[in-house]
Amino acid sequence: MAAAGLWLILCGALQAVTGIVVPPLFSMAPLIVATVADPRRTAIFAGAAVALAVAAGWWHGLLTEGAYWTRVATACIISAMAVVVAGIRCRREQRLARMTAIAEASQLALLPPLPPEMTGISIAARYRSATREASVGGDLYEIIPTGHGIRVIIGDVRGKGLDAIMLARHVLSTFRRSAVATPALEQVAGEVSRAIRPHLDEEDFVTATLAQIVPGGELTIVNCGHHPPLLRHGGDLQPLTDGKAALPLGLDEDFTAFTANWLPGDRLLLYTDGLVESRGPHGDFFPEGEIATALVAADCDHALDALMTAVHRHTGGSGHDDMALLLLENGAPSRSAANGRHPTQAAAKTLTVP
Repeated sequence: MAAAGLWLILCGALQAVTGIVVPPLFSMAPLIVATVADPRRTAIFAGAAVALAVAAGWWHGLLTEGAYWTRVATACIISAMAVVVAGIRCRREQRLARMTAIAEASQLALLPPLPPEMTGISIAARYRSATREASVGGDLYEIIPTGHGIRVIIGDVRGKGLDAIMLARHVLSTFRRSAVATPALEQVAGEVSRAIRPHLDEEDFVTATLAQIVPGGELTIVNCGHHPPLLRHGGDLQPLTDGKAALPLGLDEDFTAFTANWLPGDRLLLYTDGLVESRGPHGDFFPEGEIATALVAADCDHALDALMTAVHRHTGGSGHDDMALLLLENGAPSRSAANGRHPTQAAAKTLTVP
């Protein structure tokens, strides 16, 4: 608005000095204001522009010339159009604000806040949408306590926008139902895959990782075409994988599970490809060493904050994909310790992932 005021002053001074009066030039001011202000303020500048155009004509004795009043009429029309444009812009911004609020409410319903702790396991989660104007995307996660242990899912729906959100909703609703009622984790994955198949277009699918955690005991993983979870044990960061390729949800129904050690103090990071596929200014991927460094933080929340900061620094703030992060820390005493045995003795029956 300051620029528009300065424009009016400059136009008035220039036309007073040179004697060349061009009324439509004054109407540029309300056009400038229309890009940032509401219709009322735009109308004020429009009135000022027309008044200055008439005053300039009076100063130079042009009020009796018909051609001059034609130019003044042109300035009036342009100024009126500026007021109309300001009104249209404000209404669109209000609609966008309402839609954004609805999208954020939908995101909250889709991914409700997680508790900071569940049966001795510390929990932290972060979500970043690739669309800066919204907090909603196609990544998903959920944690549910069941009679079989804590069950977790993190996934990435192919695509973006409303279709991806709706597909993510189908995944989560089926997982929430099946995780409680289905005894085997791989069967949960199969049920989710069957449930979403009718909602898939020809090229749609969902990559996901499901985990089942028994505090102080066994960690079970089912990978459905997703990036492997990362387990921080001591100072080591290990990808949890059984080396077998698996198809995403919606493309297969037969999944396999494998187990890994889950000891007190271990941290498990589940993530979507917005983390490891984040690129720097020179096209380099986000380094795994940055992940290991961030996970050293004192608690899960600080660790994810450090990780988000590192990703932002690496990409220069220009992430092009949704990113979901889920970090869990085993803070419960192990069953083996309670029985007087060293944790590795009990863990010998599970698959040790390199």
